[in-house]
Amino acid sequence: MVTYAMTAETEHAAPEHLASILEHLGQGISYFDADLNLLHCNQRCLKLLDLPDWLGTPGTHLSRHLEFNARRGEYGPGDIDSLVNERVELARQFKPHVFERERPGGKILRIQGNPIAAGGFVTTYEDVTELRRYQNALEQANDRLDERVQDRTIALQAREQELERKTEILETIVQSTANGVSLFDRDLKLVVANRRFVELLDLPADLLRPGRAFYDIMLYNAERGEYGPGDPVVLAQQRVERAILFEPHQFVRRRHNGTYIQVTGRPVRDGFVTTYTDITEQKQAEELLHLSKVQLEERVTERTQELEKQLIETARAEAEMRRAKERAEHANAAKGEFLAQMSHELRTPLNSIIGFSDVIRNEVFGPIGNDRYAEYLNGVHSSGTHLLALINDILEMARMEAGKINLTEEPVDLNALVEEVKMQLSQRARAGHVTVRSNLETSVPMIRGDQRRIYQMLLNLMSNAVKFTRANGTIQVSAHRNVDSSLSLKIRDSGIGMTPEEVEKVIEPFTQARGSILNAREGSGLGLPIVKGLIEEHGGTLSIVSAPDKGTTVQLTFPPARCLWDAQDTFPRSA
Repeated sequence: MVTYAMTAETEHAAPEHLASILEHLGQGISYFDADLNLLHCNQRCLKLLDLPDWLGTPGTHLSRHLEFNARRGEYGPGDIDSLVNERVELARQFKPHVFERERPGGKILRIQGNPIAAGGFVTTYEDVTELRRYQNALEQANDRLDERVQDRTIALQAREQELERKTEILETIVQSTANGVSLFDRDLKLVVANRRFVELLDLPADLLRPGRAFYDIMLYNAERGEYGPGDPVVLAQQRVERAILFEPHQFVRRRHNGTYIQVTGRPVRDGFVTTYTDITEQKQAEELLHLSKVQLEERVTERTQELEKQLIETARAEAEMRRAKERAEHANAAKGEFLAQMSHELRTPLNSIIGFSDVIRNEVFGPIGNDRYAEYLNGVHSSGTHLLALINDILEMARMEAGKINLTEEPVDLNALVEEVKMQLSQRARAGHVTVRSNLETSVPMIRGDQRRIYQMLLNLMSNAVKFTRANGTIQVSAHRNVDSSLSLKIRDSGIGMTPEEVEKVIEPFTQARGSILNAREGSGLGLPIVKGLIEEHGGTLSIVSAPDKGTTVQLTFPPARCLWDAQDTFPRSA
């Protein structure tokens, strides 16, 4: 098989080169043969689908993957064998398919499968959660600005290739990615480049023969003005001198035709891999959002000037001034919401910091060589994770203040969510010598609400309880039915407790109680305000009963309309 960027002289790149490329892609990729046995999948695939490493072993049958997912509830309720057999039969049809699936926890995956002529199929997995959130933010901005920005979508296409050997399998996967990819060796000679690379950079095929010097490609680009004015030879040589350092790099380049390409280079053992992503639509969206911000600021300024002039008018003018002030406050609130949404840009470098530090501290590409570096990397990873969680809390609070919380309602199993949170906090509880117990009855009703938001409430409350409970303390989770058929869920701890004044403070954003005690503990002061906002979105209430050194009891009450009581239920009622 000959690729678009290869000649008949070198039909295939070495398997280790292609494997290096696949492990550096942002997509998860798997390939099953005609008998539905796994031939290859990268670590990104296992991470996105939250699968154990043993399911990535070549030869593993597809049914093992499906059974694993079915047993943890990925496909909803039903008989496990029926759920698995139904999906195996669909897979055996080997039809092209593309869809998006929201996993438990809110992560959205775009899954695209393509059959291979030689038998089997290649499937790509891409995390589009942030993309979807970003698109929603843009659509909301469009509405506020008289729908002046049209919806933007990013089309991701995968390339199909025939496969004969392991080298062909890896090569086909590389050709199927939506990003441009190139690999140069230590002598800066081209090893392989895929079709998307050729399309994005508009390069002639004969310039991309394996063995072609990096300098030749740089010179070609310089001569056609890709790098701006100057001597093409000097511009090309400058890029060769930077490339020979083999240092990680990332930048955005605006091409002479107006498109934007994000270039990311990563050194590998035998050279370096570079990926190229067309982010033209994203840049255009950013420019539109910036224009929206300027227009909003201009509107706020205009309204403020009007208010100052109307201070000297009659009583009728004062009434008009109040109405104008209200409009200005609405515009200012919209501006605050807009700025909060823009802060998601912080999460992109943070995710890179967390991901790269995790790769280095786990010594994926070899030992670090110095224990102090490992210690610093753990600090970087921990700080990045904490900062990302803080940003997420701030964004959630901003959405609630802007009234942009949209609940995705479905029947929610409280028992299952409480157990899931207990499992997530188990290591932290053990480290603090804290016992977490749950005595929810099996007959606790399903709750009609947003599963992800209810999980967030439980996680915030139970993690707070663990955080502020001393060693050998206990945390008890219970529930009861009220007289009006509402449901109250209680989380009681034996922790440090609070005064009534402190209880009033902690439900206000960015506020913490008893600074002398809590300043040593991490936290943004947004956990309880977020819980209060989310339970109120569900039509319920939050109540806190606490006393210093006697623990705290937090109660979430769901209204009767959200409690799916069985007609014959025996769930305990409150007195």
